[in-house]
Amino acid sequence: MERRDNRLHDVKTWAAQHPWRAAGRLLGILFALAWGGASGAFLAWGPLMAGWPVMVLLGLAGAALHGGLWLRQQMAAVRGQRGVARRWLGRLLLAHLAIVLVVGAVSGLQLYRIGTFQPFPQDRLAAFDRLIRAMEVAYPYVELKDVDWDALVARYRPRVEAAQSDAAYVSAVESMLAELNDAHTGVVPSPLKNEGCFFAAAREMEGQAVVVQVGGSAQEAGLTVGSAILTIDSRPLEEALSAVDPRLTYGSTPRQRRARAFQFLLKTPLGGEREVTFETPSGERATATLVCPADPADAAEARKGGDLWDLLVPAVERKLVSRRLPSGVGYIRVPTLGTDLVNAFDTALDGMMDAPGLILDLRGNGGGNSAYGDQMAGRLLSEPFAYGRDTYAAQLPTRAWRRWMTFRVTPREPIYGGPVVVIMETQNMSSAEQFLIALIDSGRVRTVGRATGGASGNPTLFRLPTDHNVRFSTANFIRNDGTPIEGVGLKPDVEVRWTVEDLRRGRDPDLEAAERLLLGE
Repeated sequence: MERRDNRLHDVKTWAAQHPWRAAGRLLGILFALAWGGASGAFLAWGPLMAGWPVMVLLGLAGAALHGGLWLRQQMAAVRGQRGVARRWLGRLLLAHLAIVLVVGAVSGLQLYRIGTFQPFPQDRLAAFDRLIRAMEVAYPYVELKDVDWDALVARYRPRVEAAQSDAAYVSAVESMLAELNDAHTGVVPSPLKNEGCFFAAAREMEGQAVVVQVGGSAQEAGLTVGSAILTIDSRPLEEALSAVDPRLTYGSTPRQRRARAFQFLLKTPLGGEREVTFETPSGERATATLVCPADPADAAEARKGGDLWDLLVPAVERKLVSRRLPSGVGYIRVPTLGTDLVNAFDTALDGMMDAPGLILDLRGNGGGNSAYGDQMAGRLLSEPFAYGRDTYAAQLPTRAWRRWMTFRVTPREPIYGGPVVVIMETQNMSSAEQFLIALIDSGRVRTVGRATGGASGNPTLFRLPTDHNVRFSTANFIRNDGTPIEGVGLKPDVEVRWTVEDLRRGRDPDLEAAERLLLGE
């Protein structure tokens, strides 16, 4: 007790002689207490994902430890005990290092748990079980999808366990995930989508499957853009649609699943064939047998490329397209948010600042990076606008352990102030839908076209012990009014339905509707 009193007396004497330096050291001790408390609370809130009681306890413990070590070090320094001060400083640094190591270790375990790192050991069944555990922790849509998760896993686990090859294993995993009907959840790259022959892509128009893109041997067989598919292997259209593999058609809304069924209607495995009856644009009925070579290299020439909107407004390598319509209205097509097209958008918009109206065409845009959409929207909004937020099922170090993240548009000069109409359609999903929400919910635009796909997710990649991996949703995007994107999507102000004749005559009813809306016709 006497030694401690002596130490305190020495410190008080020094403080009286050096008041400003004493005040500085006191502030340092107070900062150490705050830093230690914050570190402890952060450890509980972030890596440990604990509640308030644990946060308070670890916060107090961190403040006591860090503040106590710093106090002892400062007292030794004041008394001229350099060796003792160095030892206490070393202990303080060790305490910091311990916190860093704990955070790093826990973060690594969390990332391993959700599949960020390659599984070890390379065991297929163990990786499957780890995938299940990861999705139970981080997947946000089990209740929304109304899926009996335990029953789903129980049905597929024996099939996974019995798989004798990577192909059989991946097929089982892909089939199970397809039952979730989540456009952001599945095997990547999908072996089923990327192998075999596509021959042609179709879209639904007036209840018919109309070819919008054709290539390779299908074109040689007489199938052309504008042809209407009548039967496939003697099955009428609706029966053929229902026969398309669910691993190709899974989607977040019924309309998205139906659109994908049309898209993959003629998908044929390697070595397979399809007998197709169709009506040509001239009205003639024809039949063709489409054969997919067994050799993948030979099959490549039969694959489709591009989409309907590329036919009408060519977008080489998915580049932004802009032009002035004869009416003077500006037109900008943004085909993707998966590539940074912000500079190209700015350049295009700069040349249209005097346009009486602007049409933004998002057809074919399946999303990408919401940051690109936010920057583009910033050229159209004069005030900052928060348009919704992601809520996370699991707190992860890659997101600084946040439970949610708000999305905002920040204005960027010069602002285009004229009226804007956006063309939207079912292929729009994910970040493309967020781009639309920012513009719609701010009251900045009107829309024409068709309802969007209704798919959000902010997916993460889960690594499998194969050449293929899994991605699954980790976030549920919620609009300001509480409405989710997933399973709902967005509806246009003016719905536009294409006719077969529109395509065959080269008309673009979406563009016509958008221009009429802008010009008040």
